[in-house]
Amino acid sequence: MVVILQHQTLKQIKMKFKSIALCSLLFSSLVAFAQEENADPVESLNQRVTQLEDAKTVSSKLKFSGYIQGQFESTQKDGSLKVGDSRSTITEAGKDMNRFGVRRGRLKATYDDNGCQYVLELDATEKSIKIKDVYLNILDPWVNVFSLRGGVFDRPFGYEVSYSSSRLESAERSRIIQTLFPDEKDLGGMLTIQAPKTSPWNVLKLDAGLFGGNSAAMDNDSKKDFIGHLAYTKAFGDMKIGLGVSGYYGFLTQTTKKVYTMSGAGFSVDSTATNKGQYAKRKYLGFDGQFSTKSAVGLTTIRAEYILGQQPVMGASDSKSPNGVASNPTAADTYIRNFRGGYIHLIQDIADTKHSISIKYDWYDPNTKVSGDQIGTAGTSGIKTNKADISYGTLGLAYLYRMNNNVRIMASYDINTNEKSAKLSGYGADLKDNVFTLRLQYKF
Repeated sequence: MVVILQHQTLKQIKMKFKSIALCSLLFSSLVAFAQEENADPVESLNQRVTQLEDAKTVSSKLKFSGYIQGQFESTQKDGSLKVGDSRSTITEAGKDMNRFGVRRGRLKATYDDNGCQYVLELDATEKSIKIKDVYLNILDPWVNVFSLRGGVFDRPFGYEVSYSSSRLESAERSRIIQTLFPDEKDLGGMLTIQAPKTSPWNVLKLDAGLFGGNSAAMDNDSKKDFIGHLAYTKAFGDMKIGLGVSGYYGFLTQTTKKVYTMSGAGFSVDSTATNKGQYAKRKYLGFDGQFSTKSAVGLTTIRAEYILGQQPVMGASDSKSPNGVASNPTAADTYIRNFRGGYIHLIQDIADTKHSISIKYDWYDPNTKVSGDQIGTAGTSGIKTNKADISYGTLGLAYLYRMNNNVRIMASYDINTNEKSAKLSGYGADLKDNVFTLRLQYKF
């Protein structure tokens, strides 16, 4: 009996200890839970404040901008357009034609962080979506004079190449710019030297870089093109002037052994076997100037540019620079020509109104060695020149209305004239290729 009572007592004692331990555990959990409940709102608030501060920091560094240009274009029977599909040989051969289209649809993201800048710009139209800019720019943190840029960006040549398409006072860039610098962009690296704005030397700016030479397409060989531009810009009260000089020294791969150069009024050919795989030289020299002044009649702006040099191309029928050459391009003979061209552009704001007018004349002579009826003949060499040697001039007349800071309307008419030659089929008279453009632009 005593043993049984002792066993029951011990059992009761154990049960009491278990009950006490369980109560203690529950109490401790309740206290901890209460403390956690009391701490959560503050901690949560702190976390949210930190997240908002981080988001604000990021948003202050990241900026979006862009614009869209929707337009209607119409041209005469021999012309071509920048928007829409190409001319139908069934329904529009020998007739005037017109198109609706999106000329440019840009979206640009820029992230600035302590002297480092990352830029990505896309162009979306009904034809495609493609990259226009993607580059990193780094400013030195010590004297703020030197900056390095790498990626796809505007080629530093002249003035009009890097002039924003959203600000153009003419429907398109000059013919010579479109021919020598298609898409305006290239893949490469560039050094910029310019003193800070507080320095008297800020008026000078030097851009110099090495590029692939294929526009925004992939670099496909070990040769690099050098491009440089030295500019001087100075303001004198209501007047501002700018002067610049540019140089281009690059290469074009010779994919066959035949290299054609001018001899008299025609081409001569060098068929040395070792020509294949060598490089023809691209050499440009450019001069540009800008002048603007404010007066009672409004802001008056005059710009001009002159470019000359040597242009090698693949094939006989065009003088355009490479714009995306494959690593193993289709073999084509190399043609080398001396060229020259340029533009002069007057933009006049009408007093303090939202209206402006633009008058621009540009010209491009792809072959300075021949003119007129010499084109289409063989000269003494036996090899004929062709339509790629015809020179062109364009008189562009435009009216611009700035509805507000975001919306702009442009109406322009380009009168195109070409060199005439009785010896070249289709070019005995001026082509009917004038172009009318009506553009609505929204920019943010």
